[in-house]
Order: sequence, then C-alpha cells, then structure tokens
Amino acid sequence: MIANDIQLLIEESSVYYAQRQLDKALTLAEQALAIAEQSEDIGARVASKLLIGQIHTTSGKYLGQVEKFQLALRHLQEANMLHDLPSGKRVGIDIQIALGEVYENKRDFQNAAKYYQRSLEHSQYNDDVAGIIRSLCKLCQLDVQRNEFGEAIARVEEGLAFLKTQDESTDEVLLAQIYNQLASIHLKRQEYSRILEYSEPLLRMSRSINDIELELNALNNMAIYYGFASDYKSSMQYLLEALDKSKNINFRKLTAQYLINMGTIYASLFNYEEAIEKYQTALDDYEDVLEDNSLVILYNNIGNIHSNNNLSDEAEPYFQKALDLAEKSQYKEMIAHSIAQLSRTEVARGRIDESFELAQKARQMMDELGDVNGRQINLSNLSRIYYHRKEYPLAIKFASSCIVTSKRMKDDTNELRAYQLLADIYKDMGDFAKALQYQMAYSKKHEQFAGLQMHRQVIDMEIKYAIREKQQKIEQLTKENKYQSLLLEQSDQITKQNSQLLQANEELRQFAYVASHDLKEPLRMIGSYTQLIHRLHGSSFNEDSNQYFAYVKEGVIRMNNLLDALLKYATIGKTEEDMEMMQLNDAVDIAIINLRVRIEETEAEIERVDLPAVRSSQSLLIQLFQNLLSNAIKFHKPNLKPVIKINCEEKQEEFVISIKDNGIGIDPDFQERIFVIFQRLHTRNKYEGTGIGLAICQKIIQRLNGRIWISSKENEGATFFVALPKSSSLVPSVT
Repeated sequence: MIANDIQLLIEESSVYYAQRQLDKALTLAEQALAIAEQSEDIGARVASKLLIGQIHTTSGKYLGQVEKFQLALRHLQEANMLHDLPSGKRVGIDIQIALGEVYENKRDFQNAAKYYQRSLEHSQYNDDVAGIIRSLCKLCQLDVQRNEFGEAIARVEEGLAFLKTQDESTDEVLLAQIYNQLASIHLKRQEYSRILEYSEPLLRMSRSINDIELELNALNNMAIYYGFASDYKSSMQYLLEALDKSKNINFRKLTAQYLINMGTIYASLFNYEEAIEKYQTALDDYEDVLEDNSLVILYNNIGNIHSNNNLSDEAEPYFQKALDLAEKSQYKEMIAHSIAQLSRTEVARGRIDESFELAQKARQMMDELGDVNGRQINLSNLSRIYYHRKEYPLAIKFASSCIVTSKRMKDDTNELRAYQLLADIYKDMGDFAKALQYQMAYSKKHEQFAGLQMHRQVIDMEIKYAIREKQQKIEQLTKENKYQSLLLEQSDQITKQNSQLLQANEELRQFAYVASHDLKEPLRMIGSYTQLIHRLHGSSFNEDSNQYFAYVKEGVIRMNNLLDALLKYATIGKTEEDMEMMQLNDAVDIAIINLRVRIEETEAEIERVDLPAVRSSQSLLIQLFQNLLSNAIKFHKPNLKPVIKINCEEKQEEFVISIKDNGIGIDPDFQERIFVIFQRLHTRNKYEGTGIGLAICQKIIQRLNGRIWISSKENEGATFFVALPKSSSLVPSVT
C-alpha cells in the first residue's frame, strides 16, 4: 500500500514537472521521499531523489539561482550511490544525464561531459536506444556551448543515423531532441536559411509530446528565421507567443533571450528607441542569467544601433565588450564580427591606421571561417581605408566585393555605402562617366531603401497595434478578476489572432483613409487657385515662372493619383462582400472594358482561354484583374505593342490563372519587393504610377484566401500567377 502511495506521488509530481509547475512538483516529490525513507524502500528513494534533483536543476536554470544546483547535486549524488548502476536499469542512465545537466548549468563542462559520456557508454552497453540518443544530444549541446560545431554535427548525425536503423517506428520524443540540436547548431553558426528545415517539425513534435522547453526553442528559432527573411510580423508573432509561455513558467533565461530578439526586430524596423528599450531591459533585469554568447550578440546589437546613428563614441564600448566576451568564450564568428565593428568605428573617427590593423585581422579570421555575417562590414571598412589612402584600385576592388556580399547578406545599408563610395572614387579619379553610373545606382537603391523603410515602419505600426490590443484584453480580464485559467486561455487566443491583427491594423487603416480622403480637399483647393493665378497673371510670366507652375500642376496631379490609390488600398476588406459563383470570364471582360482607352492607345492585344467559375467576391476579382492587366500594358517595351495571354490550370483544390506579357520584365533580385506598398522599380518620368497597384493585388488575394506570385526575367516579359481556391471564402477582416 505504501509503495502504491509513493508511486502515485511520484507520478503526480512528474506531471507537474512536465508542465513546469515546479513548486507543486517539488512538494509532492519531497512527500514521496519522506515516505520512502520511513519505509526504507531503496528504489522509491532513488526515484524521489532523482526527481527532486531534476526539479532543483530546472528551477536553478530558470531563475538563475546557483544554490539550486548545489541542492540538486546533493540529491542526485545520493541517488547515484544508492542505485546499482551496472544493472543497466533506465533510472541509472537518467541519473548520469541529470548529474551532467547540473554541471552543464554550473558551466563545468568537463564534469558535464564526463557524466554524459558515462550515460552514453552504459546506454550502448545495454542497447538502450533512448539513452544513446539522449546522451549524444547532451554531448552535442555541450559542443555547441563551447562553439565546437564540427564535433556537435558529428554527434547529432551519429544519433540520427542510429535512430533510423532501429526496427521500431521513429520515436517522436527522440527525433525532437535531435532536431532541436540541429537547429541550435545552425542558429549559433548564423546559418539562418537552414533553421526552418528543423524548427518547423520541432515545433509540431514538441506540441505533440507536450515538451514546453522544446516548444520554446522552436518558437524562438522560427522567430529568428522569419526575422532573417524580413517577415517581421510572423517573427514577432512567434516571439510574443514564446515570451508569454516563458514568463508563465518563469524561465528568466529564455525571457531575456526573447527580449533581445524582439529588440533586434525593432532595430530592423528602424524603431531604434524601442530596440534599445528591449535590449536595456534584458541587461537590467536578466544579465545574471544570460550566457556569454547571448551577451556578445546583445552588446554588438546595441553598438550597431549607435554606429548606424553616427555615434561612434557611444558604439565603441559596446563593440569592445562584445569582443572581450567573444574571446573569453571562443565564439570565433563573433570575434571576427566584433573586430570588424571596431574597425568601422575607427574609420568613422578618421583613425585610418588603427582601423586598417583591425580590418586586416578580421579579414584573416573571416577567410578561415567562410561566409559569415560581418564580412560585408569589413569589406566596407577596407574600401574606405584604401580610399582615404588614395589607393583607388584596391578601394574599388573591396567596394565592389562589398556590394556583392551585401546583396547576399541582405544588408542594404552597406550596399548603399559601397555605391556612394564608388561614385566618390571615380569622381576623384576624373572618370565622371563611371562616377555618374554609380551615383545613379546609389540613387536607385536609395529610393528602394526608402520604400522599404516606409514599409517596415508600417509593419512597426501594425505590431504596436496588435501588442496594445493584446495588453488591453489582458488588463480587462485582470480588472474583472477572472480565474487565472481564463486569463491564460484568453492570452493563447490573442496569440493565435496576432497574425490577423497584424494584417488588419484598424489604426493604420483609419490613418490611411483620413490621409487619402481628407487631404484631397485642400489639394483640390491648391490646384484650383494655382490655375486661377495662372489665368490672371500668366501673360506676365517669364519662361521660368511658367515652368515652375507646370511643376506645381504636375505635383498636384501626382498627389491626387497617389491619394486615390491609397484610399483604394486602405478600404480593401473594410466591408463584407457577398460571396457568389463568379465567372472569371466576366471579371476579365469588365476589367478590359474599364481599360478600353489604355488598350486602344497602346494597341494592346489580349488573348485568353475560357476561364472557370469560382465562389468569390465579384468586386474584388474585377479590381484584381484590372490592376494586373493595367500593369502588363503599362510596362510594355517601347515600339512594341503589348501582347497579353491569360491561361488557366486546374489543380486539385485551386485554379491557377496566369497573366503573361511581352513587356520589360523584372530582375529576379527585385521581384520580392514589387508587392510592397509604395515600392517602385522605375522613375516616374519613365513609367507613371503610385507603386500601390501590386500591393492592392496582394491584399485582395489575401482577402480571397489565395496566392499570388511572379515569374520573370529582365527584358523577357513577366508572368503573374494567381491561385484561387475552388471553394473560396473571404478571410474575415479584424476591426
């Protein structure tokens, strides 16, 4: 009877421990231990002490309390002495792994490796598959913390290969641990493009097996991946969910990490004030639990913000702190990165010799490490150093390399700097043709970058709105004194709705509506009185005055067109359209009628196959096809009449409509930007427009629960693809 009571207490404690309700878990485990010691049940004492040790280790890790590790160590060592390890029972392997975890959290990697290696040997001796995989993953985890990535990859690949050789079906728990290590390796090596490969299945599996720590790791990985891919709304969505869950279990270390990552997103959105606030909160409240590698990145990020704001004196101490910590932990990638950043501050101060010494050191390290982030910074440094020394051929060489590397790293800032520097170099050399060429490249890139900044600032507004909505709902629940379970449930529901809230920011939509609607009246007044002045006094104007009035008139027309387009963009999805079976042929025909004047002016030919019917919104479909056809006509080649072909391919669950033209095409490097609001790839003098048309198309497609993409090469025409569900329903708008 007593044995059953102990077993029930241990099982209940284990459930609370899995949920990371550590206080409840510890209370029950200590009750089990007290009963086991009175009954002299050795097996129960071992199981109770093992569980108590694991609880103390986790509590110490979450709270950053070193004394918890000493408590854990005492219980685990006693369990180890009581347990007959050579018998090969699973509990013996669990004890060795638990002891390794204590030493790992104490940063005593040598002792941690000893116990993990011991658990691996005993697992291999007893053919314990789970023990082998867990031990290899723990050893891999140590390697990652010591920045020994080659050894880490070898261990985890060994574990994956071993797991695949087993006759039994793949154990999801073990596979999740392997994927967690693989994602961690690629993250630490800054190989962001590979994170998704392992983090997506890790997120799914962690939720399936109810492993909250693996779920938090997966959420963080996904946030980092989407941040690197410039999908900041998705990134922030994952971080907000992770932040809530880490706070719920009081995991201070991860909470700090999420604050750092949120700061990095804000920095990418050019919201430096919010970024610094998040970084500073992480330093002020959680510095005691942050690992050296995390602090390295945190110091670098703060320094980078100051450096981008031309505050080299403020940036230098943070870059130096990053370098000192990176050297201490042998974080080679960030050693090279920090040296490059310090070289950058020295260039800005005009200390060329000191900068050159640092840049050469960083270059040597980066050549050994391969294609790491920061290389573009150092190439920019070297190009500026050689420019100051008037060694123009070398300056040109490194500036050109900087452009290529910056494109690959998606670093617009350093790409812009390189274009401007090349223009300055060729100007100083007297080669004004090339100077003009690079100045124009700079201007084009700068215009794109300005559009990107505006787009990201819009995203920042959307994120602010979503967060504020979330906070208001939580505060409301708190004021109403709801049960904690209801509060958590509502928080989860809010988290799931974040993606919709971020896409349908009512505050932003109202701003766009007011800006586009209410500004038209004063604009109309400006246009009217300008024309009146010209009629009354135009006869006395000289040539310059007439030209200035022409500029004013053109500006009024362009501004009016822009406000019309913005109003159209802002009101998509504002009302709930009726869904009906809509013949796509009819939508195309109406769009062609609306574009009749443009078609006649350009002698455009439009060919199409018979299109199907879909259940959708008639007004949105007409607007979609009208924008796509107008776009195809507008960007036709000079002296070549537009030919547009509309085809359709039926898939299992959707129709894919293609609109192919023979126009100027789009360089693949720019295709991801064409759906960004206000983004233009050509000057207004060459092609009219507001830069909103394709953004409207994308918004319509999102509303119709479909997809839109492009296939094109420069000077070879473009094909836009629109995938519409066979049984569509409008994505609900959030107000």
